[in-house]
Amino acid sequence: MNLLFLFLLLLFFPSLFIAQTTTNSPAPAPTTLALDSTQLNLTHILSTHGCSAFALSLLSSTSAEKAFNDVVEGGFTVFCPNDDVWSEFSPKFKNLTPPAKTSLLEFHGVPIYMPLPVLKSNNGDTNTLATDGAARFDFTVQNEGEDVTVKTSITTAKVDGAGVFDEDPLVVYLIDKVLEPEELFTADVMAPPKGGSDVGAAPSSDSPAESPEESVADQNADGNSGVRVEGGDQFHFMAVALCAWMGFSLL
Repeated sequence: MNLLFLFLLLLFFPSLFIAQTTTNSPAPAPTTLALDSTQLNLTHILSTHGCSAFALSLLSSTSAEKAFNDVVEGGFTVFCPNDDVWSEFSPKFKNLTPPAKTSLLEFHGVPIYMPLPVLKSNNGDTNTLATDGAARFDFTVQNEGEDVTVKTSITTAKVDGAGVFDEDPLVVYLIDKVLEPEELFTADVMAPPKGGSDVGAAPSSDSPAESPEESVADQNADGNSGVRVEGGDQFHFMAVALCAWMGFSLL
């Protein structure tokens, strides 16, 4: 009787047994092409690939870190100064204002994914994460044989190899110099050198300036000398006339 009842249940209500079997089986993990949360930790990637000094500065700039993280999933390329280079530049970086620090950090990022083949085919001007309307903040990518350089009007940095990290959508290149944009550092470059030729043409600051009294005295001396010249001519004429009169008187 019990077997017959179970048979009838299986015959007319198979879903009861199928549902039970499905419930007990583990659900398959979803597949995704996106990087996991650890891999998307940009500062962690930089720190473990020779850019720990740059990553530390990035962490100290909330605006720049947010800008980096906002674009990384859509494709991002970082030109990262190696630790020795950034540490040497650090005193100059500390003297910048907070907005300038943000712009300089963002200047080292390009908001597209540029693996080496793309980078080598991309000779010319390239916008950066710092580019904002009139604020160009761009640099020039130049390829010469196997060498790839990134140039501003102030610095030229060489790209080291094929990238220390390259996994779509992120690629990180090490560079041997800090990229200095002209928008931030032109004043330093254009400052006139000390002791230039223009300075030599100007009056020396070590020479004492002529006092007003000395100037007035010189003017009076010039005036008096003119009077003396005129008086001497009159005296000479009168002397000649007197001699002539006396000569006629003797005759």
